[in-house]
Amino acid sequence: MQVAPTSEWQTIKIVAVAPIFSLLADDIQVQITNLYNERLSYVPPLAINPIRWQYQIHDDTSNASKTISRIITHSSDNIDRFEVDYLGDATPQLDKDEGNKHTFTLTHGEHIVEILASGDDDGLRGVQFITNKGRCSAIYGTLEGVPTIARSKGGILAGLSVTSKVHPTRGYLATSVRGIWRHDLIPHAPKENDVFSEYFGARTHHGSGFNDRALVGNSSTMYISRVEFWAGVEIDSIQLTYTDTAGAQNNPGEIRTARHGGLGGTRSSLDLRDGEHITSVVGSDMYGGGDGKLFSVTAPFDKSGKSLRLQYILGKRRVKSIFVDITEM
Repeated sequence: MQVAPTSEWQTIKIVAVAPIFSLLADDIQVQITNLYNERLSYVPPLAINPIRWQYQIHDDTSNASKTISRIITHSSDNIDRFEVDYLGDATPQLDKDEGNKHTFTLTHGEHIVEILASGDDDGLRGVQFITNKGRCSAIYGTLEGVPTIARSKGGILAGLSVTSKVHPTRGYLATSVRGIWRHDLIPHAPKENDVFSEYFGARTHHGSGFNDRALVGNSSTMYISRVEFWAGVEIDSIQLTYTDTAGAQNNPGEIRTARHGGLGGTRSSLDLRDGEHITSVVGSDMYGGGDGKLFSVTAPFDKSGKSLRLQYILGKRRVKSIFVDITEM
């Protein structure tokens, strides 16, 4: 290849630039636009009520193409506010530090795939983050109100949409949080086919919230082998024992949860045989004395028609309230 001498070079002036996208046929542009829009979702759904003067909304959609590196939660009796940091961004300097500051930092390849949040009429009261590696943050705040699980199948958390309300002395405090989920980074999330029951129990008593997902992680080899509970007028506490069969055919290991609740009541227990699993739970809001509103939850079936099983529980003090997680056999 011969190169012309510099004396013969000419100046070329670029007068307009067009993105490659605009050179494509219209129907292909529409398809690509739809695919791009579908990569994000809001869970819970983004249904915005009229915003009155004392409210504001912070939304991370503009950052949703980035990858979260850590979330900082400021909490007191309520969740005050969140800060989301992204990979490659400079760490911002904080101009205020209300409440306790809790930092949940993600490792390489780790993404948040579930949010446990709890709130009442006074605002957002508690939150916990669960990652694709089965790691759980602490429960920041309390589980006052009604706990909910937010996730989007195959999605990772890309940002938060937070509604806040002005407080007379403390500025704006969070009242609700929604996840902005991105669906183009991982093919699927661990345990995304798990099914959560409805929430049963008290809405006003919080005490020490618990979530046994922190113990179970992403395991598919841990099975409930014993249920112990202490009850009088109501169930005072409950404790589960798991048997983990991973790599231990002849000597499977046992792991016990903390005793969730108080120290009173009379102990009862249920031991499960090999191959036996819990597939339904029946009780009432005041279970021990038989009072309260009855509830019943039965495991659904998977795609092959096989019943799912109870895997773990989460709830509040003295088991006044409970969620159950149901997973594949």
